[in-house]
Amino acid sequence: MIRLKSCFKTGLLLILLVAMGQAQPQEVEHLFRQGNTAFQQGNYQQAIEFYQKILDAGYESGELYYNLGNAYFKTNQLGKARLFYERAQRLMPDDEALKENLLILQSRLIDKIKKPPRFFLSVWLESLLKAFSLNVLAWLLIAFFWLTVLSLAFYLYWKKQRKQERGKPLVLLSLLLLLFSGVLFTDKAYRFENEKYGVILKPTVTVFSEPRDQSTEIFVIHEGTKVMILRTSHEWFEIKLEDGKTGWVPQNTLEII
Repeated sequence: MIRLKSCFKTGLLLILLVAMGQAQPQEVEHLFRQGNTAFQQGNYQQAIEFYQKILDAGYESGELYYNLGNAYFKTNQLGKARLFYERAQRLMPDDEALKENLLILQSRLIDKIKKPPRFFLSVWLESLLKAFSLNVLAWLLIAFFWLTVLSLAFYLYWKKQRKQERGKPLVLLSLLLLLFSGVLFTDKAYRFENEKYGVILKPTVTVFSEPRDQSTEIFVIHEGTKVMILRTSHEWFEIKLEDGKTGWVPQNTLEII
């Protein structure tokens, strides 16, 4: 039997207030501990209920989403498990246990969708974007900006001393780092604002050629499959799979990450 890399995280380190919730931080920590205790005792549905109360109070964190994903995995709700793992990955993209658990979950899914071959630079850029959160890229951009300012200041100082050759390599390096981090940040921010993804939660979903039940059925997907949401029409989503296939599904068949 395949086992999860790590059952749950005990620390609620990155908790964020996302709405005006009524629960105080102390209550949230207590609910989190209760959820972990229930998980340890094998009461996975009860653990889900405790963790969900934290979300209902207006809080979120990578650790919370991770633990919810594990609890749903243990109850064989693979769609919900994928949903919360994906949400956790947005907040802690470099977490190794999360990456491994996602791979374990994907091995359990019915749909095995393969990405088409891509240019190696595109793959490399994609891996960089996945490795860093938007916040980390913002801090890197700020850091390289100030490095550029300092390197220019040193260059101007050395120029007065007629030793400007010393400063040129540092200026060029800092400018390149600033430009590269700026490109990464802009790309990540654009994707964050404009690209929407969802996870199929129904056991089996028929994908249609148009946003209506009477249109042509073009293929079928299953619970746990991640899709890109291209646009909305009434109660339908146009989706795109990783292999490039597109079609329409009812909105109630998936939940947005």
